[in-house]
Amino acid sequence: MKRITIFIVFSLSVINLFRFWFFNIERFSRRFNPEYFSKLYSQSQYVLGPKSVGGIGDDGLYAFAGYYYFFQGGDVSAVNFEHPPLGKYLIGLSIFLFNNENMINIIYFLLLLVLVYKTARLYLGKYQSLLPLTILMTDPLLLDHTIRSQLDLPFSLFFLAGVYFYILHFTNRKMIYLSQLFWSFAFATRFFPFLAVLEAFMLILVLYKNKRNLFSFISSLGLIPLVYLLSHLSFFIYHPSLIEFLRHKKWMLAWFTGTPIRTGNILRNIYTGWLFDSQGYLVKNKEWSPIQPVTVFLSILPLAKNPLYGFAALYFLYTVMATGGQAKFLMPVYPIMAILAVNNCQAVYCIICQWMRLKLQTSKAR
Repeated sequence: MKRITIFIVFSLSVINLFRFWFFNIERFSRRFNPEYFSKLYSQSQYVLGPKSVGGIGDDGLYAFAGYYYFFQGGDVSAVNFEHPPLGKYLIGLSIFLFNNENMINIIYFLLLLVLVYKTARLYLGKYQSLLPLTILMTDPLLLDHTIRSQLDLPFSLFFLAGVYFYILHFTNRKMIYLSQLFWSFAFATRFFPFLAVLEAFMLILVLYKNKRNLFSFISSLGLIPLVYLLSHLSFFIYHPSLIEFLRHKKWMLAWFTGTPIRTGNILRNIYTGWLFDSQGYLVKNKEWSPIQPVTVFLSILPLAKNPLYGFAALYFLYTVMATGGQAKFLMPVYPIMAILAVNNCQAVYCIICQWMRLKLQTSKAR
């Protein structure tokens, strides 16, 4: 009966996913209009400053940047220098392959589902591993990002891939190179210095669980600066100077340090659906659903005894302490939380069943 129930729930979530994409089919079918996005950017706040009327959103900015980088060989420091260029190159690739900036998101999301299932299978049964997928396919947080040209979905995919192959490397040492490759893709998509903390955590696990992998782990770290530099190749074409590149990174870092941090704001966001925006106004999160607080609460219960809990706890603490509190900051670790939530539910169920059996035996003995 349990398997049938899981299959029904999973099937309904698949229907929900394709229903969502069907009602937003125009987002995937419309042809990319470079003239429109170029004009939108030229009249945006990034060019005209306070004189801009209307401005441009992140999805429009990234779409224009992807077109500018991929088709015009543009300088990555000239448009949207705030984030590394890999994710925007991939948006350009989507425009090249599908003549649409959003179509690649379907590929990201399907790959993410496959990866979540394979990660869940390391700790859950075949059918129970489908349950984290149902969470992701019904949560508006991830669904909304499939119809917008943003960086959070590919970043989340690369993040989880880095975690998955890291776990596998304890049984196959070579997997650490795949893990660091995906960590480097994540770092080249969204700049997140917190990667240094995650790398320190992974190093501690290597020292604790299998010191024989230490050399492979340290040597694999070289992939991160290598991929990061390769993703900035066009920068060196326009500015053939390493010093200029370091100045550019200093400029980017200065921009990030100016981003307002609202400690604990993401907890308000998760558990109430409301948060303080960058201006200090209390606003509603349109991507919120009751699934999010339930998933997060179940995932942080200290019941899981696997490396996933360490990754989830560290990154979640970072989102609480050092971000503005927007839901997108939760996305990279949310698939892991979905797996942990199901794993912890299973653990609680086993504890309750064992307690009920003991109580029944005690009552019979009397």
